[in-house]
Amino acid sequence: MINLNFSNLIRQLVTKQVILNLNIPDHLSLVKKIYGTYYTYKQIYNKMYSYYKGDTDAMKKYLFVTERSNLKINTNFIKKFIKEEVSYTVGNPITYESRNDNSDVIKDIEYYTAHWDELHDTDLMKYLIIFTKVYEIYYLDGNADFCSKIIKPTEGYAYVDNASGKVLFFIHAFKNDFDTINTYVDVYTDEFIYHYDGHFNEIMVPTENIFGEVPVSVGKLTLEEYHDSLYKDIKGLQDAFETNFSDISNEISDFRNAYLVFMGCQVDEKQIPNMKKLGVLNTKDKNSVIQWLVKNINDTFIQNTLDRQVDTMYQIACHINHNEKLQSNLSGITLRSRLIALENKCNLEIKAHTNIIKSRNRFLCIYLNLKKSKNYDYKDIKALYTPNIPTDDLATAQMFNQTPEGVISKDTMRSRFSFITNKVAEAEKVKKEQQEDWPKTSLDKVVGNNG
Repeated sequence: MINLNFSNLIRQLVTKQVILNLNIPDHLSLVKKIYGTYYTYKQIYNKMYSYYKGDTDAMKKYLFVTERSNLKINTNFIKKFIKEEVSYTVGNPITYESRNDNSDVIKDIEYYTAHWDELHDTDLMKYLIIFTKVYEIYYLDGNADFCSKIIKPTEGYAYVDNASGKVLFFIHAFKNDFDTINTYVDVYTDEFIYHYDGHFNEIMVPTENIFGEVPVSVGKLTLEEYHDSLYKDIKGLQDAFETNFSDISNEISDFRNAYLVFMGCQVDEKQIPNMKKLGVLNTKDKNSVIQWLVKNINDTFIQNTLDRQVDTMYQIACHINHNEKLQSNLSGITLRSRLIALENKCNLEIKAHTNIIKSRNRFLCIYLNLKKSKNYDYKDIKALYTPNIPTDDLATAQMFNQTPEGVISKDTMRSRFSFITNKVAEAEKVKKEQQEDWPKTSLDKVVGNNG
């Protein structure tokens, strides 16, 4: 049970906008209780992550039959759907624009994050979809560069004030690269980062936090969290399909071990190897019957069952099966309309991802204002997402060409082309080319001709 009096005091202080300097050593019991909450949720998130990796209950608990085929076939639809959604939403790089046309802040965002992993935003979206919750920690590396690290909910927990949404402190549990057995815990607060071992014994002097607040962004896909996850929606179907698919595959394999039945005759066991070699079976009684004992399997029923399970998974996940044969005369609008459910779902995921980017830009502006003497406002920055789907740039160009001048700005036009990832840089390139192409006139020659 969390200390409600202390928790309520925190909420009151935050509501009154009083700066709270939480001294973790004095309230270590609260941190330990929150750590217990994190550990409880960790078991659920570990299960969700296992299904993404293909470690399903169907594979773990598949029943083995002695002396028969026991193939286990893993068909990971959860990973397939998540990868498609990640590719659709952030397959193209995120671009930025300034609401006040401040090109400097856009340049600095690109420059001061240029050392980041190119897969950072795609991994962030991936874990957001898997767990419906993800964290992003901000810190300075040895070169004093602004850096970020993705923290899965299996590795951390943010204690958030419900009224204001402010992160009061963040717990990060991890294994050391040189010690993969023991667990270490870092606790982030407004002023310091405290370092503990797995038993909450302080092992290092607290590190100063330059940001003035807990340097963590909390990404949340839905208020219902894991209850509204892809894992929860299709876990049963995933297990059923893998079990049924493995069963029918083993039935096929078991045909190799089918029994040969001899009726009305006896066969000398010593002659069986020779009969098998020659491919000839010989009996003395003309009324003898020799035949294979096999199961009569209704393949139509099995195929319909598997197809129905796959189709249901696609429907619940709001995806379309691209392996289905389509009519050759379908229009582009018709093809695009098949994606509408997936697009709507991905738009919600983009909004959740954007919330993390907003918080990231806020911490980046704090860093630039403190370390680089900039004066940026994160509210001036807008993140732009370009869905990773085929686009008809020729049709876009024709549309702009037929639009009367003054209706659409050139800045908006550039943002609509799929091959332009940075419209600010593109505008500068165009301006530079125009300046280079301007005819150069010598003033000396002009004066000489007039004289």
